[in-house]
Amino acid sequence: MSDLPSEILQLTRLESLSMENGGFLSSLPSVIGSLASLTYLSIASAVSGGTIPSSFGRLKKLRHLNLDSNNLEGAVPPFLSSLTALTHLSLSGNKLDSSIPTKLKTLQKLAKIELTGNQLSGSIGPLTLLPRLDRINVAFNSLNSSLPASLGNLKRLSQLFLQGNAISGSLPSSISKLGNLIYLTLRANNISGSIPRGIGSLRNLKSLDLSYNAISGSLPSTLGSLKSLIMLDVRSARLNGSLPTSLSKLKALEYILLSDNQLSSSFPGFLANISSLTMIDMASNEINGSLPSSLGAFSNLAKLDLANNSISGGIPESISLLTQMWNLYLAGNSLSGSLPASMSKLTSLESIDLRRNNLSGPLPPSVFNWTMSAVFLSENHFEGDLPAYLGDYPAEILVDSTLTCPLDGTNCSSQLKELAARVYSNGFCRVVCPSFCQTCIAPPADPSGGDSGGGDGGGLGGGLGGGGLGGGLGRGLGGGLGSSSIGEFGSSGGLVTSSRFGSSFGWLSNKEARKRGKRLH
Repeated sequence: MSDLPSEILQLTRLESLSMENGGFLSSLPSVIGSLASLTYLSIASAVSGGTIPSSFGRLKKLRHLNLDSNNLEGAVPPFLSSLTALTHLSLSGNKLDSSIPTKLKTLQKLAKIELTGNQLSGSIGPLTLLPRLDRINVAFNSLNSSLPASLGNLKRLSQLFLQGNAISGSLPSSISKLGNLIYLTLRANNISGSIPRGIGSLRNLKSLDLSYNAISGSLPSTLGSLKSLIMLDVRSARLNGSLPTSLSKLKALEYILLSDNQLSSSFPGFLANISSLTMIDMASNEINGSLPSSLGAFSNLAKLDLANNSISGGIPESISLLTQMWNLYLAGNSLSGSLPASMSKLTSLESIDLRRNNLSGPLPPSVFNWTMSAVFLSENHFEGDLPAYLGDYPAEILVDSTLTCPLDGTNCSSQLKELAARVYSNGFCRVVCPSFCQTCIAPPADPSGGDSGGGDGGGLGGGLGGGGLGGGLGRGLGGGLGSSSIGEFGSSGGLVTSSRFGSSFGWLSNKEARKRGKRLH
């Protein structure tokens, strides 16, 4: 229906009207404009489309207006400027376009404005004329101007969310005047230039998210003045240089996320002074040197991601002190030496990625005592035996070293069958584990009619024939590491890419996010 029951219209003294999550209106009823006593109006997820009726401009006593998620179209109507008693305006999740009207400057009592998830363009400039604003959320729109210097006029502002737009230009120096700011989120825009030194004046800031922009230069030392900061996120920018030692003063910091930049120098061991730190992500930078022996001082660290850097040397014994660690990613470095046996103490580990290093020696038996979701060890130089008992082996083991067979028995559990498939898919059975794989994987039919006992394959799927690359399953490997499929497991350059496990270890993200979300929020 498109009209309200007539009985409601007789409630001339009605002050609060809420209709939410019903989807029972074809459009916003214009007759609501006759309810002159309304101070609170919320019609959210209740309308299938249309525009905001001009009659709403007659609700002079209205303090709270929520029209979220109604598929409303058109521009933000200028007649809303007549609602001078408004303190809260929420129009999120609609299809509103055009720019934010300057006429809204008359809403001098407005404290919160929610416009996220629309198609608004232009600038937030008109909002800087509303000095009582405490919260601005215009995320996920099409804002395409720069941040105005007048932003500094909003002395009461505590929350600014502008992520997912196309905002350009640099951060204005006037941002340093926002002394009450707690959350500053500008993720995924086109902001360039450097982080202004004046940002150190934001002493109440808890979350600074400038990720996925074109911000360049180095992190200013004044960041060390943000004593309330919990999260620093400048991933996927153009930062260079080293981390300022002043960051060690951030005693409340829990998350430092700086991956995909050009940061250089050695691993910032001075961050160990921050006992609250739970996540360090500095993957894909230019970090060099070795991991410090003091690494174990990061006692509450849950995730350490230093993948794709230039770190050399060994993994220090002190890593065993990181007993709260869930995720350890050191792939794509130049680490050498053997895995410390003391890593068996990392009983909280869920995933570890040590691929593409120069690690060597035997795998400590404790590796297979970990009850993890994923272990990635390929492209190293490990040697020796795989443990005979693999009942609790991790869901993914990717190895391509000279390890030998775990067993040759005939009693293969479902877990061992899966392991055999993965070992085979890494081109590894045909060298050292043919009987293990032959025992645990049922030989598939050979469409080519190849010899079922040829070469190193020892009868596996038409054999691996004469050089280990015969017909059937062997030929599917395309040289040992092609793009074959063994049941639900495939291989592409040594990485499992199946519908069950996804690509590389990206499938972990949902599980990891669910657990980590408890810490982030």
